[in-house]
Amino acid sequence: MPGDDILRDQIEYYSARAGEYDEWWFRKGRYDRGADFNARWHAEASVVESAIDEWLTHRRHGSAVELACGTGLFTRRLAPKVTHLTAIDASPEVLAINRARVAAKNVDYVEADLFGWRPRQRYDVVFFSFWLSHVPDELFASFWETVDAALAPDGAAYLIDSAFDPSSTAKDHALPRRDAGVVTRKLNDGREFRIVKVFWAPGALSSRLDALGWSAKLAQTASYFIYGEAQPRRDAGRA
Repeated sequence: MPGDDILRDQIEYYSARAGEYDEWWFRKGRYDRGADFNARWHAEASVVESAIDEWLTHRRHGSAVELACGTGLFTRRLAPKVTHLTAIDASPEVLAINRARVAAKNVDYVEADLFGWRPRQRYDVVFFSFWLSHVPDELFASFWETVDAALAPDGAAYLIDSAFDPSSTAKDHALPRRDAGVVTRKLNDGREFRIVKVFWAPGALSSRLDALGWSAKLAQTASYFIYGEAQPRRDAGRA
């Protein structure tokens, strides 16, 4: 069971990694595995980008909150499609990058540890990308309670995350077994950190959410990503 020290290490890691985080998404530096691999990665990334764009076009164009907004890779997709967006992250370093990248007047930024954050309003959309895999198992239920508390009555959550594939990480990283729950990550300067990493498959995640009173529609790309929506069931006694 990951302890508070690992959760603190996780925040420190993403703050220290802020300036190099995008290398992972764009397959630069230690994440560059050659033209053929990079093309497959970018093709699958386009699938999940198109999926959230399409999903948002059919949602109410109201308020949204992005949890663990990071450097803005998806904030920039959300902001033009909603009236107002609240973007939350524990790292001031990534928030600064996000602000500069998105530069949208309808986005408010909040620095907060999501394991202690509680919503002050309800939103039509709760979005998080590459965050659920950093929620330890013992905090899974309470995290989804927070998501529930943040949703308007007809609102829905949308998530994107990593599928288990060793080639998705840096060339000098080694993934442990799928169910390890904790991985060691290295920065470009060689510093190492231990962080939570839970690799969900769509079926297992849907079943886990079903037990908590959620209905989920999740899919997986060929190798690298899971994605889809989750909504509290109306028969689960929610307001």
